Amino acid sequence: MDSITQIVLGAAVGEVVLGRKVGNKAMLWGAIAGTIPDLDVYQSLIFDSLKANELHRGFSHSILFSVLFAPILAWLVSHKEKWSLVVIITLILGFPLITVPNIELKLVLVGVIAVILYFILKNDYKPSIASQREWRKLMLWSLITHPLLDCHTTWGTQLLWPLPYKLAWNNIFVVDPLYTVPFLLFVISAMFYARESTTRKWLNYTGIILSTAYMVWSLGVKWYTYRIFEDNLEVKGIIYSRLTTVPTPANTFLWSATADGDSVLYTGLYSIFDKDKNVDFISVPSNHALLKQVRDTTLLNRLNFLSKDWYVITLDSNSNPIYSDARYGPMYIEPNKPNYGFGYQLLERDGKWRAEQGDGPKEKIKPMLSILWNRIWGK
Repeated sequence: MDSITQIVLGAAVGEVVLGRKVGNKAMLWGAIAGTIPDLDVYQSLIFDSLKANELHRGFSHSILFSVLFAPILAWLVSHKEKWSLVVIITLILGFPLITVPNIELKLVLVGVIAVILYFILKNDYKPSIASQREWRKLMLWSLITHPLLDCHTTWGTQLLWPLPYKLAWNNIFVVDPLYTVPFLLFVISAMFYARESTTRKWLNYTGIILSTAYMVWSLGVKWYTYRIFEDNLEVKGIIYSRLTTVPTPANTFLWSATADGDSVLYTGLYSIFDKDKNVDFISVPSNHALLKQVRDTTLLNRLNFLSKDWYVITLDSNSNPIYSDARYGPMYIEPNKPNYGFGYQLLERDGKWRAEQGDGPKEKIKPMLSILWNRIWGK
């Protein structure tokens, strides 16, 4: 999920493990450990977009990573806490700088962040009193809860790395305010109480309980809507080989279904606020035959692994194939006109094919969200 959510979850876990002993430092280091797995986004500085996406949520999101790095982080906190804070927080705050096109400017901005943090922490930061063993426990739980949460989203998480299996339970969108905001408010409120306070303890636990309850709710709604989509496909006589359902952006009320009809994908929406259980499916041609011109089976296999064979092919204005990942459900730029936005442009240069990730129609995100917002409340 998004970085803010992972930071909140890590802070709450840190508080449970070590809050009564070190107070807000437990939240601070839990939040840091909770976002460390996502530092794998820096791979995009080294690799092309396809390779970076293949590696994202790989080793850094595995049980093995958590087990190996928890002792390392615990040692750093126990022996080099101030310097570790400077380095790690600099890397975390540097997330947005990845989009800066100039590499020299990136390095300068990261350096500025590091210098500012150093002078902030130089005199006022006091070492923690917890043992290395206690820090190891905090780091382990804060690290491992990150990929466990990510498994609930659609991207896919290699929790069992190096095994080539990506877990994706598709029951929550990567950003969901109803999960994050209440959780965040309770964790922030807990910070203002003394570490031995019972109120602090129960504020933190309340945040954990509410967020967990919402996750259970999302699984229940997924099961409920999945059955409705199945029933509609059967009633309408639509023949399909497999079916996937995902929540639409930032909510668990409106769900999108995609059924694989071999040469077409059937997509439909259902909201729990709909007055009836009828789902109108729209057929979208898969156009897989347009890939015949791409004579690079290795590249196509890599793309198919990422998309789990859920994809639609279109052509750009220069007749280059666009490989659109259909796992996330379509974007609705106009009502009843689905469009798959996330994907790769396939280009041939000097006899070699490569995949370049497209930015998608960013200017159309606002109208899309407006359409989905209105659709949430039923038809």
